[in-house]
Amino acid sequence: MPIPKRIIQTHKNADTHVEHRRTWIAHNPEFEYLFFDDAGCERFIGQHFPEFLPTYDKLPLKAQKADFFRYLAIYQLGGIYADVDTICMAPLAGYLDQETDLAVGIEMTSDLYKQSMAKYLQEYFAPRQFSQWTFAAAAGHPMLATLLQTIHQSVAQVSRQQLAELSGLSRFVLELTGPIAFTQAVQFFTVSHPGQRVQVLPQLYWGYSPWHNTGVNPRQNGDVKLIHLFHGSWRKPKR
Repeated sequence: MPIPKRIIQTHKNADTHVEHRRTWIAHNPEFEYLFFDDAGCERFIGQHFPEFLPTYDKLPLKAQKADFFRYLAIYQLGGIYADVDTICMAPLAGYLDQETDLAVGIEMTSDLYKQSMAKYLQEYFAPRQFSQWTFAAAAGHPMLATLLQTIHQSVAQVSRQQLAELSGLSRFVLELTGPIAFTQAVQFFTVSHPGQRVQVLPQLYWGYSPWHNTGVNPRQNGDVKLIHLFHGSWRKPKR
């Protein structure tokens, strides 16, 4: 099943990052555009995934809730998810594979990282990590099904107090709902479904970093398909 032409974004309210969101609409006029505020996210989960609503409510950080929602939304509807603080630089139809049902971009690799490997392992998955500030999948994709069940079961195994304490550790957040959890789910899918096509985009496409892609002007380099500004990030990237 191909990835539907649908863009999904979420934030606490619709008044934020309006100019950035418009770049996705402008570059992709043939795509349906859906935006969910916090109340809309909760309604969506209650309507489509009532069994996951307690898990969503139990997550203490807004970033964790946003992570969980994006996986649920793409699993239910299919399409491309993008953080609201991303700037779309090119039409999606120009480079997304129409024959695949999962497209992911490389966020970082151990070869590209400019600091020590000890620092790399503090927040990245070795030897490469996939970005989940932007990804695309068909509805019902098994990678997302596995990821959602893994998060659900992990949250159920700890008390609300323990979850809040653990969520004060950035590595735990990355492993529970963030890009490390996402990367592990993608890798498990590729191993367990060797015949399924997954489009893995080069690092510059969705993972451009001014600290690690030195010498690259993102507004002049055609390989940069989006710019992530990290404006609303719960953590700033390590330089």
